[in-house]
Amino acid sequence: MNRVAIVVQRCHESVVGGSESLAWQYATLLKEIYHVDVLTTTAIDIRDWANALPEGPETVEGVNIHRFRVTGERTAAWVRLLERLYRDYEAFDVGRGALSEDTRYLPWSLPLQEEFIRKQGPYSEPLMQFLRSRWSDYKAIIFVTYLYPTTYFGLFQIPKYYGLIAPTLHDEPTAHLKAFKHAAQRARSIVWLTDAERRVGRHLWGNLPGRVIAMSVETGLRKPKELPSPYLLYCGRIDPNKGSRQLFEYFLEFKKAFPSDLRLLLTGKDDMPVPPHPDIEFLGFVSEEEKLSLMAGARVFVIPSANESFSIVTLEAMAQRTPVLASSKSEVLVDHIKSSGAGRVYENFESFAAALQEMLSEDKRLEFGNLGREYALSRYRPEHVRESLKAAVESCVEVITDQTSPIETASM
Repeated sequence: MNRVAIVVQRCHESVVGGSESLAWQYATLLKEIYHVDVLTTTAIDIRDWANALPEGPETVEGVNIHRFRVTGERTAAWVRLLERLYRDYEAFDVGRGALSEDTRYLPWSLPLQEEFIRKQGPYSEPLMQFLRSRWSDYKAIIFVTYLYPTTYFGLFQIPKYYGLIAPTLHDEPTAHLKAFKHAAQRARSIVWLTDAERRVGRHLWGNLPGRVIAMSVETGLRKPKELPSPYLLYCGRIDPNKGSRQLFEYFLEFKKAFPSDLRLLLTGKDDMPVPPHPDIEFLGFVSEEEKLSLMAGARVFVIPSANESFSIVTLEAMAQRTPVLASSKSEVLVDHIKSSGAGRVYENFESFAAALQEMLSEDKRLEFGNLGREYALSRYRPEHVRESLKAAVESCVEVITDQTSPIETASM
């Protein structure tokens, strides 16, 4: 038995997402050692999780992708539950009081929590059936990202302590559903991306077995993109939850206060409108090479998201010797900046403007850039991540003697 499975909610070259990128990277790293199957759904679009791709197997770059039909898409009923979750999160002051059970978790019943997780989608009964019947084919099963039913219900289809979970966890309202703690406790160990993520996990889930494995990033230097005007760069999903609206406001306010030919360029997916302004340009999806070239040519890479569990693009930009300006609301980003010395964090417009002025000077740009590249090279090479991941997989090889039905508490 030299097979490893990786379970993730979607897998396709058109998908831009941190957890999906993590799942694919782990698959490509482990294929050098194991036969790797990615178990996923036929969905692509997070807005409804509708079936979009053919069911069945496909081989891509030596990795076998098995797609299963979605039987539970995202609906308006889930939107209403999400609205209730946010209301209750605020009303009960969840996560802000003393570190007690009463304030750490939303006061929802387990059935209500599981209804929220299931209706969030994508739920796939064929995938659940596959895990129930075929789990023993694999040396280890790695579930990527805690949030979706592919992980939550999937962990209950296999014996306790048989799977690994890479939760890509950050402190957000949904993380305060206690059901996720119960699911995480079924895993053999937790694969953390950063120390900051592990600290959040200890607060919410307790001191579970696990290790920081991180992920590798591309570190080869690219030729800087040459454009007529200097520019800031953002890469990723353009979404209010990623801080995009605030970034637009701060950038335009900065331009008024400090007129120049500086522009803001964005790549990725526009889940919210991009302001029509001559100094803001949305490039849409670009190739990896184009993205890295843009990073290398940017004056500053800006990352406004408060919800980051690793931030691949931040480290890619550092590897290209580009300073990083990041939101102080993300503990992960603060750790990256403090550990590397490769940029600044901001809390409000005043600190945003002050940091940006400093970082636009050529001397500071070179200083921050060299520190960032050194940080990326010293921690995020593929060889190191592969060996750490292999050790986690091999920890799952103990013989499972109790092969009764693994489903215990998940409502099916």
